[in-house]
Amino acid sequence: MGLLNKLFGGGTQLELKLDIDKIPPGGTVAGSLTLTGGKKPLKLTALKVDIVSVLVQSKEGSSLPSIDVKVLSSNIVAQDRDLAPGSLNKFEFRYKLPEDVKPEATYKIVAAADIPGVKDPSAEAPLTVLGGGRGVLGAVKSLLGMADNENAVLERFPGLTSRDTDELESALSDLQCEAYDRDNNFTGIGGFLLRLVEKHPEEGVRRAALAAWGTVLDDRAKPEHIRALEALASRDLPGYLMEEVVSVAAKFAEEGALPLVQQLARHPAPEVRTRLATALYLDADADLPGRRDLIVQLCQDGDVGVRAAAFGACASMVEDLELMRWVAACAGQDPSPEVQAQCISAIALAHNYGGTDLVFDTYLQHAQGNPSADVRKEITERVHWLPTDPRLTQLVSTLLSDRSAEVRRSMAWQGCNMEEHQELGQLFLAAATNDPDDEVRADALRGVDKFMPLPDAVAFLRQRLAQERNEKAFWAALNAVEGHMPAREARALLQEIARGPFSSAAERAREVLAGE
Repeated sequence: MGLLNKLFGGGTQLELKLDIDKIPPGGTVAGSLTLTGGKKPLKLTALKVDIVSVLVQSKEGSSLPSIDVKVLSSNIVAQDRDLAPGSLNKFEFRYKLPEDVKPEATYKIVAAADIPGVKDPSAEAPLTVLGGGRGVLGAVKSLLGMADNENAVLERFPGLTSRDTDELESALSDLQCEAYDRDNNFTGIGGFLLRLVEKHPEEGVRRAALAAWGTVLDDRAKPEHIRALEALASRDLPGYLMEEVVSVAAKFAEEGALPLVQQLARHPAPEVRTRLATALYLDADADLPGRRDLIVQLCQDGDVGVRAAAFGACASMVEDLELMRWVAACAGQDPSPEVQAQCISAIALAHNYGGTDLVFDTYLQHAQGNPSADVRKEITERVHWLPTDPRLTQLVSTLLSDRSAEVRRSMAWQGCNMEEHQELGQLFLAAATNDPDDEVRADALRGVDKFMPLPDAVAFLRQRLAQERNEKAFWAALNAVEGHMPAREARALLQEIARGPFSSAAERAREVLAGE
């Protein structure tokens, strides 16, 4: 944690871990966030994950390069959460990379938590987009990086022989990351990794070794590797190792582990079946024969958690309109709100594959009639992906009028993500002015700059602050304009907030002004 966080962070910290940091175009970025609470009770306003690309190219006629920075995807992972002092709050995310990303660019995942009253913690992780041409360079790299025997791999990753647990786990992580580059062949280290799984006393090392073993042998597994995996699966393993066995089985399915995967789909422990549903989404080859049938089978499992994970996995087959219609129907038939919410999430991008009517009809049906606020809230978190359509206005209007203040807050917040839909501006401005809940009004205020020129937005914010003399409104106004610095209008409003009656917002405004 840096000096500023020590001074202003109030003990909060954000850690970001990617499941995989090398992804092909169109692949899924998945990972987890751990947010540590501060020294006193705090409120998490929002936790956001951005996928950012930086493309540096030479510029004709100039000695300076052209630098193109783009936010490819900006998503809210969580919002409106209480943070107990010193608590560990874990969140998972998964987002699809665009198909047209350029492997020659530099990519990173950036996470940030908005926590009023403390310096917002953030974290980032590099991401490699695979898919550059192999050609001569790839062939040379393959020859130089072959490392297909145990000694060669140990020389390349000396930490694998360390007695220090942290150093060993770090080396296993480095090995796994390098193994995602298919020009690197580390199969010779397989036996060494299995010995760690069998004999090392530390849980973290055993799990990391098994995960690395699965990645090293992915697409290269031979019958002896399948037999070793089957032997592991047949034992009474601790849960943390069984989770990795399931993931590895999904990776090895095309090489011969499909019968094992089919057995795991009938495993008596629902935790194993739940993990398999997720592994079929994240780890199995998309073209694996029988993958669709297995996921559909798990969607009909008797356990709620298994069904929810399986319907979540259906998002990986969003181009299959027949399946999406079935998923949409299940959203109206399954008795579990958790499952219904995953169905709602799974069909969110079906409009890109001819399912526009399906998505709008399903979302409107549940926004208007589903008794679960959690399901209706799930819709609010997906609407910013939808195309311009008259039904979008009806959908947003319905959700901004929901009987649940929590649902209205979530919908109001999404104004920050909907600047491409200027036709919705009046709905969000009305929520910022007229909603009976002060938190809804504040969340709607955060996005007013998306729907009007900055001078008009600042004038509107001043008008609201004159009536909304509460800390939430001042923070909302601050969040709305701080991204526009150093514009004159943004600076002027921040100066007013810095002199305002609410110390935490005033302190943050002064930080923004000092750092411009």
